[in-house]
Formats: sequence, structure tokens, C-alpha cells
Amino acid sequence: MCFYIRIFRALLHNLAVRLWGDFVDWLVLCKRRFIYRCHNLVSRYDDVGPFENIVNYPAIDQSDIAIGLEDKPWFHLVDRRKAHELVSSGGDGCFLVRPSSSHPLTLTLWHGSRPYNIAIRKREDGKVALGTKKNNERTFSNVEEMIKFYETEELILFSCGERTGKCALISTPDKLPVHDKDRKHLRHILIHIECTQ
Repeated sequence: MCFYIRIFRALLHNLAVRLWGDFVDWLVLCKRRFIYRCHNLVSRYDDVGPFENIVNYPAIDQSDIAIGLEDKPWFHLVDRRKAHELVSSGGDGCFLVRPSSSHPLTLTLWHGSRPYNIAIRKREDGKVALGTKKNNERTFSNVEEMIKFYETEELILFSCGERTGKCALISTPDKLPVHDKDRKHLRHILIHIECTQ
């Protein structure tokens, strides 16, 4: 009988330790969310999320945002599926910029075993920004300046409204050969975006 009591006490003790550990983990998670939300309230810049939301940008000419990017090593004339395939092979921080059917351009970034697709758009003031329109967003003169900035500064990533991590733009996959057909496709996409505004 004494043997069973010792086993019961050990099991009860282990259960209490595990429950306490789970409770502490939950408290830490709540604290992090609270601190993050407070930080966002006082932060000068809002962060961007990973999803490509279809958004209209009325009265803003987006057609020239990709001019001069074709020769950049990080600019690829690929679709979403191929972009995911390319950045996944490069690991965390592997990125590329590509044309999109719903935005002028999209930054595709690999982090934490998944791709993030972040819209690149031109604002009313002619500056470039990431994600959907928001107050206090970080802006850049052009796409190249934005890429250079995030090569040294980490981009904060979100999924379903929750922060999933942060990552700098570290590497880019090798460029695929560009055919005339792809160049025509890029022009078609940019003309389509210009016409839908």
C-alpha cells in the first residue's frame, strides 16, 4: 500500500509541475501579446502582414513602380507558385520581388518554413510602401531603397493577426532565364493594373 501512495504522490507532483508550467507559459504568451500591442500603439511605424489582399488603389498610377527593376537580381518574372518554390529552397530570409495580378508588385519572403506574400504599392505621395494602406506606415522613395533597408533591418511578419516572427531580406534565388513572352506578360499585368484603377 505504501508503494502505491508513493507512486500517487509522484504522479500528483508531476501533474502539478506540468500544470504550473502550462500556466506560466500562458501568462508569458499573454504578456507578450499585451506588450506587442502596447508597442504598436506608441510605435511610429505600423508593420505589415503576410497576406496578399486584393485592394484597389484609386487614382494612383501604379504602372511605373516596376520600371528599372528587371535587371535587379531579386526581381523575378514568376507567378506565386514558382516564387514559393524558389524562396523555399533558399531558407529563412530568401526573398524575391515579382509582378502580381492583384497588386503592382509583391515581395515573397520565406521564413519559418512558409512563404509570406506582401504587397508592394505606390502611395498617393509617390512613395512606396508594403502591405495595405495604414497610418504611420514606413515609406521609401522606390522599391530598391525599400529592399536595401530591409536587408539590414528586420521585417516584422504576421499571420492571421498574430506576430509570427521577424526576418531580414538575406538572400535571393538565382534568376531564371527571361523570355520575351515573360516580358510581354509583365507589361500586360502592369497595363491591367493601370486600367483597373
